Amino acid sequence: METPSILIVDDEEHVRKNLHEYLSHRIECIIIEAANGYEAIEQLKKCSIDLILLDITMPGISGTEVIKEAKALFKNIAIIVITKWDSAEISNQIKEAGAEYIPKPFSLKVVKTRVEEKLKAIGKFQEKPTYKN
Repeated sequence: METPSILIVDDEEHVRKNLHEYLSHRIECIIIEAANGYEAIEQLKKCSIDLILLDITMPGISGTEVIKEAKALFKNIAIIVITKWDSAEISNQIKEAGAEYIPKPFSLKVVKTRVEEKLKAIGKFQEKPTYKN
């Protein structure tokens, strides 16, 4: 089975590192990090990405622009937006763009469950052999 690639995009380094550490210890995956929308788009153009964990509000290019670019490059890419902007308007914009939404602050277990669902849907989920619930 091919190892999935996950792109974590957030301008807050501690958020990226927490997600990276938590997921990489529980799921067989390659994790790539980007600190802003520009870096995210660069990674999308040079790497095969299966899933994006994405903040919406970042300096430079916003998460919504990253979603548009990602969908243009990879029509069926899975995107989960993790943001502190918790409003019906933002939620609707995210869903209309073809992404899912988790509000900050978030539970790492909830993120893992959503990531697991998305990777299972494309046949690429593998739990780490050493991981015990």
